[in-house]
Amino acid sequence: MNSGLAGIHKYYLYSALFFTLFATSLFVHSNTNNYTIAIDKIAIFSIVLYGGKMLLEKLKSNLCITMFTISTFLLTIYLYYYGFLHKKYCYHPDTTIANLYHSLLHLISFIGHSLIITM
Repeated sequence: MNSGLAGIHKYYLYSALFFTLFATSLFVHSNTNNYTIAIDKIAIFSIVLYGGKMLLEKLKSNLCITMFTISTFLLTIYLYYYGFLHKKYCYHPDTTIANLYHSLLHLISFIGHSLIITM
């Protein structure tokens, strides 16, 4: 969805990065190994960097939206890394719970990047 939204708003590189992440994620889920995971993480990191660059360029547009967007980023970092360290959230031992948090992580990321695109 972010790929299409970015394309509509003429952020073609951002759109391509999201499409690349979509493709790498499908590949990881169908063929999980250290190489596919590394490629997926590179795609994620590229989007985080480019999204951060876009956010910095738009900082003055709306302070409330900017703060909310930064909050979505911090929340995804918390859910992922704190969860990894403490075997919670996306890394919960119960895969059903882990998958629900993983879905929540995607939803929060979608909201944050959508705000960056539409600011």
